[in-house]
Amino acid sequence: MKFSLFMLPCYREGVATSLAQFYEELIEVVKLADASGWDRVWQSEHHFHYYGGAVPNPAVILTAWARETQRIRLGPAISLLPLHNPLHVAEDFAMLDQLSGGRVDFGIGRGYLPHEFEGHNIDANDASAIREEAFEIITRAWAGETFAYDGAHYSFPKLKLHPTPLQDPVPIWVAASRTRDSFEWAGRHGFSLMMNQYPVSPAQSLEYFQWYKDSWDAAGHDPARREAMMNLFLYIADSEEQAIEEAGATVQEHANLFRLLFQGDQWNEDYAGDESVFEFLAPDGNLVKFFRERTLIGTPEQIIERIAHFRDIGFTELSFMVRTGDWTHAQAMATMARFNADVLPPFR
Repeated sequence: MKFSLFMLPCYREGVATSLAQFYEELIEVVKLADASGWDRVWQSEHHFHYYGGAVPNPAVILTAWARETQRIRLGPAISLLPLHNPLHVAEDFAMLDQLSGGRVDFGIGRGYLPHEFEGHNIDANDASAIREEAFEIITRAWAGETFAYDGAHYSFPKLKLHPTPLQDPVPIWVAASRTRDSFEWAGRHGFSLMMNQYPVSPAQSLEYFQWYKDSWDAAGHDPARREAMMNLFLYIADSEEQAIEEAGATVQEHANLFRLLFQGDQWNEDYAGDESVFEFLAPDGNLVKFFRERTLIGTPEQIIERIAHFRDIGFTELSFMVRTGDWTHAQAMATMARFNADVLPPFR
């Protein structure tokens, strides 16, 4: 089982003394993961909102982290391909791969937030088709081809990319949440998979994961080569009650932000105080069950058991959110240190 960081930088007043200080604290978290033997750090991409908007271009901050680390692999989770000129994306991550000594894992996706599509004047209904066309351009450019392109969404005259990546090929990861097409596209092409647990039930995530595995097998890919990652909140305390009490408000805020933005209500700022999100996530009213099934918030013993469950159903990697919402830098560093001491050993 591999372990990685998932960085969703939600900066607002009170999270750190300044945005510059917030960036410095993120560097410390990444350096600790690197020194502790964690496998990857994934950086989200979001725009025009406090929700992840502190890093609108993952390539920039990942390049900074590349110069502060030695071995940890670096990747966007995800590069929102429909929002960009794919040639610029190819250039940015080729440079990162060169500067990091070939440590890039390239995570791609179509995006899902209405305000980001609207802000870039993109029709969300076209996002999947744009993603696939952009990805074709990026992979051809990275392969060193000299080529022209005339597609439905992009066109350009004959050109050749400079620079190209150090790796050949760059590992590809595809983020999928609910759209069956995304799971099947990833499996059909033999790409690695990214999922997020807390928005969906365990039964739903198993169904979605099976779509991917069935598509992978139908395409004839080697099952031993398949990699799949699940993203989860990570917070460790001496008791489950303490962990939920200390971490619950952050999960609530994050889930509210996700819900409001997904509904296109980006100007609503009641996300922090709105407890109705738990009624949506735990309709039976059993919040403890929600935290047990959809997060790694609990005691070391509970977290070991949950990690083993994900491993046994076929996931090869877990990525952890340790610094988001009201969780402080000190709490993030403490959780990581405790994970290294009390949780990591059985999986190494």
